[in-house]
Order: sequence, then C-alpha cells, then structure tokens
Amino acid sequence: MKKIACNTGLVMTEVQEVTGVNHGSVGQWLTAAVLMVGLTGLLVPVFPSISYGIILTAVVEVLLCWIVLFLAARERERQELILIPFLIYAIICFGRIRDGIFCLANDVLELLTARTGRIHLHYEVQSTGNIGFAVWSVGFLLAFLTAEAVWYGWLLPELMMIVLMLAGLAGGILKPGAGAALYVAGLILLLIQRGQKRTTKTGRAELIAYGGLSIVLALVLTGTVVLGGDGASTAYQQWRQWYHQRVYDTKTTSMPEGRLQNLGTWKKSGTAALSLQADSYEKLYLRGMTGEVYTGSSWEELPAEDRADASDLFYWLHKNDFYGQAMIRSVADVTDSEDNVYTMSVQNLAACKGHMYLPYGLEGTELLEADLIGDGESAAGQTSWKMSYRSGSVPVWYGMLQKLAAEQTTPEAEEYLRMEESYREYVSEKDLELTDAAKQTLDRLLPDSGGTLTLSEIKDRIFQCLEQNLAYDENTVTVNGSQDFLSYTLEQKKKGYSVHYATAATLMLRYYGVPARYVEGYLLTRDQAGQAVPGEPLILDETCAHAWAEYYLDGIGWIPFETTPGYIDPEEIGIDENSGADQSYDGQSKSYTQQQETMEQTEVSQEQTGWSVRFSYLILLLGILLLVGAVAILMYRRRIFRKHLEWMRALPPKEAIPAWYGYSVRLLRQGDGAEEMEDQEQRKAMFGLNEEALFSSHIMTEEQKTAMMAYAEQVKKSCLEHWNRWERWKYRWIDNLV
Repeated sequence: MKKIACNTGLVMTEVQEVTGVNHGSVGQWLTAAVLMVGLTGLLVPVFPSISYGIILTAVVEVLLCWIVLFLAARERERQELILIPFLIYAIICFGRIRDGIFCLANDVLELLTARTGRIHLHYEVQSTGNIGFAVWSVGFLLAFLTAEAVWYGWLLPELMMIVLMLAGLAGGILKPGAGAALYVAGLILLLIQRGQKRTTKTGRAELIAYGGLSIVLALVLTGTVVLGGDGASTAYQQWRQWYHQRVYDTKTTSMPEGRLQNLGTWKKSGTAALSLQADSYEKLYLRGMTGEVYTGSSWEELPAEDRADASDLFYWLHKNDFYGQAMIRSVADVTDSEDNVYTMSVQNLAACKGHMYLPYGLEGTELLEADLIGDGESAAGQTSWKMSYRSGSVPVWYGMLQKLAAEQTTPEAEEYLRMEESYREYVSEKDLELTDAAKQTLDRLLPDSGGTLTLSEIKDRIFQCLEQNLAYDENTVTVNGSQDFLSYTLEQKKKGYSVHYATAATLMLRYYGVPARYVEGYLLTRDQAGQAVPGEPLILDETCAHAWAEYYLDGIGWIPFETTPGYIDPEEIGIDENSGADQSYDGQSKSYTQQQETMEQTEVSQEQTGWSVRFSYLILLLGILLLVGAVAILMYRRRIFRKHLEWMRALPPKEAIPAWYGYSVRLLRQGDGAEEMEDQEQRKAMFGLNEEALFSSHIMTEEQKTAMMAYAEQVKKSCLEHWNRWERWKYRWIDNLV
C-alpha cells in the first residue's frame, strides 16, 4: 500500500500489484484442477496408445499440479527445485522416454493422415510398453507449467496453450467437447485471480484486454463443443470450399466444380482457358476435377478420413510406381505396346487453378504426389506444367487389355496384376455409392438386370435411358433446391448439358455395379486436333470445357465414358472388354451385378444444411445472451452508482462536502484539458470549503453543502460538454462517473 497526498487534503491510498509470497488460496487449487482436467480431456483422446483412461490420468495430473503448488507455498517459492530429480530421471530413462514419445507421435501422424488424406510415415518404435515413460514425463511438465502459471498469475503460457488448442481443433487433431470447455473455464478463473492482484489503472486495462480475449475464445470453443465433431468438420469443409472459390476459381470458369444445387445454364465463352503445345495432337480428355462422392446436390472428393485406411496400400503402390492416373502407361510397359509417346506443355490461362489438367495416357508420374492417398488432386495452384503421354483412344486401350490377357503369366504382368487387384478392391469399395433418392429414381427408370450384365449391355441400357429421359439443352436452369439432382433432372426437368449427362451416366454405372466417377475438365475433339499444327500452341477456350463419366475397366484402369449428344465418338460405341479376346484372366470377361442395396451414405447436403442452420442459430443465441448479460451488468452498475449518489445527498454537511468535492475532482481528472474549463476562483473557494469541512471543528451548514453539490453539478456539465462522444459513453456506462 502506498500513501499519496492530493490537493483535496485527503490522504489517498494506491493499491499496488501484489507480488512475492502468497499462501496458496483455495481458488488457486481449484483453478489448477480445472485447467489440468481440461487439458487431460483434450489431449488423452488424441493418443489411442494411452491405455490409462481419462479419469486416472486426470487425477494423477491434478495431484502433480497440487504438489507443485504445495511446494511453492511451503518452501517459499522454491518449487523449481523439483525439476532437479525430474532431470535426473529423464537422463537415466532417456531412451525409454524417447521411444514413448515416438509412440505418441505416431498417434498424431495417424490423425494427420485421417485429416489430410496423405501418407505420414511412422517413427520406428522399439517397444510400445515405453509409452508410460513419455506420458508421465510430458504430464509432469504440463502440470509444473500449469502450477507456475496459477501461482504467479502468468497468462502467457495458458494463452499459448489456447492458441495451440484452437489450431488443433481447426486441424482436426483435437476433438471438441468438455475438455475444451473446462480449459476455458480454468482460464477464466485464472483471469479472475489475476484481476484481484491488478487494481491499478494499467492492471485493469490489461485485465479488460485478457477478459475480452477469453470471452471471444469461450464463444468459439462453446460453438465447437455444441456442434461437436461433425459441425467442426462441416465448417472446415465450408471454409475449404470458400477458399477454393476465392483463390482458384475464375469468373470465366464455366463448369460448376461439382456443385449441382440450382445449377444454371452453361455459360460457355471464347475466353482462353488452356494453352497447349505438343509434338502431335489427337483427341484428348484433360481430366481436372474428379468427384467420387455424390451427395444429391454436389460431387465431392472422397473425404480424407475415408481414404486414411488405405494409407498402407497406396504407400506400397506408389513405392512400386503404380498410380491410378497412370495405369495405361503401366499396362503399355508390361505388354511392350508400341504406342507413340508425345510431350505436351500446358499453361493455365483462365481455368480453375485448383487442378492440373492431365490426360488419361499419362506417361510419367513426376506430376503426381507420392504421399497422396487415392487419386485426389495433384498440386494445386500451378499455372504451367510439362508432361509426356501415350497416344491412344478407348479402342486402343481395349486392345491393350487383350495383350495383357495374353501375357498375364509373365513376371512383370503378374506383379502388375497383383497391384491392380489390390487397387481394384479399393475402387470397388469407394466408387459404388449411391444416395437413397438416386437409387429409387434409377429403380424406376432402368430395367432390372435380371442377374448379371456385361459392360456392353450396361452401356446400351444407359444410352437408351438417357435418350428417353434427357434432351440436350445448354440453356437449362436446374432449380432443384433441396431435391436430389438426378431425380429432378431425369423425372422433372428432362433437359441438360454435359454436367447432367455425366452425373446420370456415373450413377447409372454404379447402379449396375461398375465403379465410376464424375469428371470435369477440357476436351480436345478429334476435329480440333486434326486442324492443329504439331509443335504450335493450341488454345482451348471455355467452349471446350466439359463434364463426363469415367468407369474402371479391370486391368486397364479408368476409361472415359462419353454420353453427351454431339460428343459421342461412334468408334467407341459397342466396344467391351471381351472384344477380340480368346484368352481369359481374372476379371477379363467380367459380368456386373446390379446394386441390390444402397451403400451406406448419409444425405450429406441435408446434413450440412442442418448443421449450417443450427450453427447460425447458435451464434445468434450466444450473441443475444452475451448482449443481454452485458446490458444487465451495465444496468446493475448504474443502479449501484445512483444509490451511491443518493447516499451522498443524504449525508450531513460535514461529510457530504468532502464527498461531493472528491467526486468533482475525479470528474476533472478524466480527459485532457478538462480542468481548464473550471473557474479558478470558484475552484479555490471550493478547495477551501473542503479543507474547512475536513480539518476544522466548524459546524458546516446546509447552504455550504448545497453550494458544493452545485459546484459538482457544474463540473459534471462542463465535462460532458468537453468530452467527445466516446468519452461520454465510456464515463457514463463503463466508469459510472456521470
């Protein structure tokens, strides 16, 4: 406590920040417990290798934290000495601790794989039994740092943890729930304790800043807790979509990027999209966006968590140079096919930069990402690339299939077919899903297979159905709203362009048991290729933008399937995998079985819409509650202030005069230049009156009290005129001065 003499004649006491020894209040012990339980609830679920459970781990962590607090109070803040035996233990057991940390790191790497859809190689671990050494070592350090933060009132370590926690939640590493809520509650308790020590003006300003930050964090974390993992995942997907549209899409892009809800007309234009320069030109599909998940309102890439279980498979495949986008190259190498190999340079002029546009006969794999699980996007954001590809078309690729059948017993073919079989199983698992609405629509429109069908028979049925139920119209506007896109297109609108045809063909192939995907990209037609000059640049504009289906042909890989009128190549119709084959091999003469049951798939679009609505209502509700709470606090403080003024008015003159003079001095001290407004003669008179009331034995009169109250009122009026709008609001509602 520090005494300060002021010009009022009073001796005022300024409260200093408390430092040094305290005695370990109950609040500190409670805060430490809440923080540690919250941390445990957040971190333990991240590590499946920890077999102790959340409750046991939390109890031990709280006890460790309390031990440090006890030592701080008992040994006069020498609790850091406990680090000495810990360091000795860490040195002796360094190998075991390191091995255990590798186990924990592998748990995080598995989570990263599920979140990013990329392969993350694990650390080599000598024994999983060493995980306990790492758990309790890391747990002790967290408990020690938390105890230090609670004891000294340090906010920086806890705020750093908050930032890391938010990053973990956003990245899908940490799971929202009670742990996050408890940790925020502990942080707020820590703020309250800090506020008891910070009573100076600087301390209060710091407290307000930290308090505002804690409110923001509490709102964010509360929203995450209420929404749960699905809501956080949905928000993340919505953010990714927004980012893709803002960063990669262009205003001239004419394809919808798989977004089918309320699809507009095909806004094709003469805007240059891609610039090609190749040794020779031929008909070419340049594959860009690939959709594997049909939601009823969009085509989306296969979620990373659905691909994560195939990380070992794709590590093995990519290590052996097997890529789903380059299988035609692999078959050509195995069968010694004498196809021409061309070099092509591509420059992205105005196409979506979220994709690289690659041909089906891709020769090299340098543009493909070895750590990517599945056939997802290649590196986004590139504006130019160079590649080699094999010439060929659908009939040529079917011919390669027959060569593969003839040479299937060679060591190279056997190795290739072994990898192809594993990849085929993955494709069959992931690329046959239908929504309930799509399945029911196709049940009505397509004839029952009556058993099994060949691929040629399936294609015929698809062409017949499309001819009967869909007319080509580039000006079609599909106002499907929340309805399933396929159902609305085939049963109500019955018009569409390549996006409609590709969607329908993909789902029909899946309906009959053929793995298929939806593709958007650019098409170099046979006529355009014939008119191009080899070696000279060739511009593809937005009239070349196109959507098509692709299906998986056992042994060969992904083959484009064209169903849009005006784009169908007559030589590709009627070809199936049995054409010209005398030999057979596993899958070479395959028949397909119609889907009898819809694959399990939630209606993602409806679920996302529901979560989005709930999220909006949640934010609105939190905002209303926060506003109501803030107003209630302000009104309560105003009520206390008015009662205090009434109390001052009721005081006898000898006590009222110093009280009202002190009030006027406090008003004058707020803002720069306020004292210049005051009548100096009147001020001296009131100063003398205040000293007379304080230090003399004179009896003060009601007239003198009234004069001092009038002076205080005059000062208040002058201050209100001098203060700006923000200052008037602040001193009225925050500081409660007027």
